[in-house]
Amino acid sequence: MADFARFGPRALDVGAGTGAQPAYLEHEHPYVVHCDLDRRLMPRGDTVECEATMLPFRNGAFDVAYLIAVIHHMPPHAATKALAEAKRTARRAVATVWQPSRGREASPGIYEVPWGARAIRIYHQYGIHELLKIAPAKPLSTGTLRRGKELNHYIIL
Repeated sequence: MADFARFGPRALDVGAGTGAQPAYLEHEHPYVVHCDLDRRLMPRGDTVECEATMLPFRNGAFDVAYLIAVIHHMPPHAATKALAEAKRTARRAVATVWQPSRGREASPGIYEVPWGARAIRIYHQYGIHELLKIAPAKPLSTGTLRRGKELNHYIIL
């Protein structure tokens, strides 16, 4: 998502995890703070253990806040709050969601997806229309990208 525009040097990586995203953001931004619910879920470097709906940063502390593959794990009220917090702490907020194409629909729009040998993750289905409904501000851009067989929707606030 950092490829779309140059948002500035200071980035917040909400729901960082330990995948490829943190290293990519560090390559694109000179200063990145990674945050997640548990320090064991975060990369090395500047990290803060926190909740996406209550970010412990001052207003406008970052140029951009990324929520990459984060809010699809949240129900709509929490996703709205997380987006609002990201927008409060940064000039721009970028969020992506994965559209479940596998797993079991546990209830309308909520999927249980096997993750590894022993885990199941919960995904809320957010398409572009749903992202617009939960957005706390008018979006700068929305769209859909194909990543392999999966669809990823995004919103930039």
